[in-house]
Amino acid sequence: MFWRTKDPYAPAGKHCYVTGGTQGLGKALVKSLVKQGAHMTIVARDAERGERIVKELQALGKSSQIIQFISADLSSADESDRALRDALVPHQGLAPEYTFLCAGFAQPKYFVEYTKEEIQSTMSGNYLTSAYTAHSLLSLLINQHRHGRLTFVSSFAGLTSYVGYSTYSPSKFAVRGLADALQSEMLLHDGIRVHLFVPCGILSEGYEREIETTPGITRKIEEADTPLVPEKCAEALELGLKKGHYQITDNVLTDIVRLRTNVGVPSNKFIFDLFFLFLSTFAVPIWRMMCDSTVRAARKTIHQEYAQRGFFQGSGTGSAV
Repeated sequence: MFWRTKDPYAPAGKHCYVTGGTQGLGKALVKSLVKQGAHMTIVARDAERGERIVKELQALGKSSQIIQFISADLSSADESDRALRDALVPHQGLAPEYTFLCAGFAQPKYFVEYTKEEIQSTMSGNYLTSAYTAHSLLSLLINQHRHGRLTFVSSFAGLTSYVGYSTYSPSKFAVRGLADALQSEMLLHDGIRVHLFVPCGILSEGYEREIETTPGITRKIEEADTPLVPEKCAEALELGLKKGHYQITDNVLTDIVRLRTNVGVPSNKFIFDLFFLFLSTFAVPIWRMMCDSTVRAARKTIHQEYAQRGFFQGSGTGSAV
């Protein structure tokens, strides 16, 4: 709440552990942290890309900074444990002070167009990658009586959802639920803090891939949105950490929706949150009605597309879609 004290956000000289740090938000964040003097561990799958980012970071930092890349599939519990263990070797086995869970992806489509494997992989790639690393890290911090900060990355689609995000949203809602629970649980342990970053669209390689499958209705709903470059998102995240906020956003719209859906988690600034809560009482229902109206208007077109693709049984178009 508004009376919460703030410990300083000071990554200089500290070990920062970033998953998904080779592109997008993660890459922008690791560059900022290294410039501030942090020791850096990046964890992602692509070893070749990881080697390139390490060279970039070494050029930005000082020779005394420890900068390393670890290749791992973080949707595996064993790989998550192994990656963290390997990261500790040059740090006397001590847990990192700052951990950022940036790994994840989206593949917007209509729900019936996903395969069962895609449904599973989206949950694994977004939720389990965060849950496994968080479990390994927090177990270590508590065992070593260490102070540390853990930052989860959810999404605007982890606060509310609409057509196109039927697999992505559940995975990001799950991340948000885990972060909310751990924010409370870590109050049992002195010096361990949990944060949740809730960004909107981010202009990255991942975003470009998302556009390839995003339904036209989804693009219509989001046409007024302006995705931010990763550097701006990273800047918003670090600003929120400096302010000691639990739920951190990168624009006003997300703040409004955040207050409509935060279900009792710690506030940021009480007066501002009270104002946004009042505003959300009117703004969010209106926005939702506009979204639903856009979806209904596209019903005939979508049914025609499905009929042309032979999705419906027989010749009728009354099947549930």
